[in-house]
Amino acid sequence: MIQFAARTHPGRRPGDNEDSIGWDTDRQVWFVADGMGGHAAGGVASSIVKQTLLKSDAPPEPGDAVLAAHAAVVAAAEANPEYQGMGSTVVCAHVAGDACSLVWVGDSRGYLWRDGTLRRLTKDHSFAEILRSEQGLTDTEIRVHPARHVVTQTLGLGTPEPSLVETRLRQGDWIVLCSDGLTDELTDAGIIEVLAQSPSAEAAANALVEGALHSGGRDNVSVVVLAYDDDDSVYQGRSARPRAGMILLSIAGGVGVALVCAAAWYLFGAR
Repeated sequence: MIQFAARTHPGRRPGDNEDSIGWDTDRQVWFVADGMGGHAAGGVASSIVKQTLLKSDAPPEPGDAVLAAHAAVVAAAEANPEYQGMGSTVVCAHVAGDACSLVWVGDSRGYLWRDGTLRRLTKDHSFAEILRSEQGLTDTEIRVHPARHVVTQTLGLGTPEPSLVETRLRQGDWIVLCSDGLTDELTDAGIIEVLAQSPSAEAAANALVEGALHSGGRDNVSVVVLAYDDDDSVYQGRSARPRAGMILLSIAGGVGVALVCAAAWYLFGAR
């Protein structure tokens, strides 16, 4: 069972919110899309991504659905000259049982919060990430690099190749999806501090957005927090069988005692 909370905020910069968030609880899909392109175009791009991912006939595989969103953004830009150059990042989570798949394009991120430890599950499609790999830049150096916002893959532009990572969820795990409006303002240590003090997914989503705003809020910020609880699907199902087994053992034991008593009466009482 998934409990979740989602929040998006335009931040303190002028203009509209170009982020889009969405979910389909029937298909167990959640996502954050961060539009780019300036003016209204970025918001149009992320809205098209949202509409495509939530369509009833969207491809069942998240990677295919993300590529369908890319094609829809491209088609809209070709049909409307004012939208030329628009694009969007996306990070999308799909949960099936205890299996969680994350698909992403761009620098929107997905994290796993487990037992007080934060692990980044996604790897940014960005020039900064290339510099990290090739030049060994640290997180601190990347955060101030002038090219830190240059993405190498975008829905709506070029030929993006969505990345995929899969993980098995445990009782109490949280998955955090976010746009770079969060990670530009809060370091991983800052995110950890917020999550450690949050008693619920809703409290975490609210506190993360407020933390980004308090730290500057220079961009739109969006957060989706999924809290995994396997009580209904696993624990209760397993605990029901031992209880049934104990009932059967009790019945068998009662029958056994009765037979022993009857035999004793026959051997000794009959005399």
